[in-house]
Amino acid sequence: MDKILSHHGACKVVVATPDHAARIYPFMRKADQVEVSCMGGSPYQSLLRALETDDVTLTALDADDVPFAMFGVGQVDDLAYIWCLGTDSVNDNSYDFLKASREWTQRLTKPYGVTFNFVHEHNTTAIKWLKFCNASFLRRLTFSNQPFFEFIIPSI
Repeated sequence: MDKILSHHGACKVVVATPDHAARIYPFMRKADQVEVSCMGGSPYQSLLRALETDDVTLTALDADDVPFAMFGVGQVDDLAYIWCLGTDSVNDNSYDFLKASREWTQRLTKPYGVTFNFVHEHNTTAIKWLKFCNASFLRRLTFSNQPFFEFIIPSI
């Protein structure tokens, strides 16, 4: 039984489990797979690592309790990073996902004051979503010969 943290329309946010990772990774969006690969991981390894090492790891479930995204926050050195990896079903649940996004990015960011991460320059859907979540883009970087933007999300 999933531990429900909040409801957003027909969707729910729950505490993430290894089962969620196993159900998400085979269907992870291509753009998310590229980002994970450029950072030296595989979709499944990345989700499992988040469960093991992050401060908070959560899952978004659709109306049928099917996981369609995992997201969370963790720390490296003294910096907090925020992340989200999903399936194409994010599009099917876009209204509820968007409504919940600002709330959850702020809930995850607040304890740290600011969170950061990197997004592939060509992942335009994620860039639009990050802007919606009040992200600011700092600089262009290269990982695995691919262009990325560094971003921050401040607590407001």
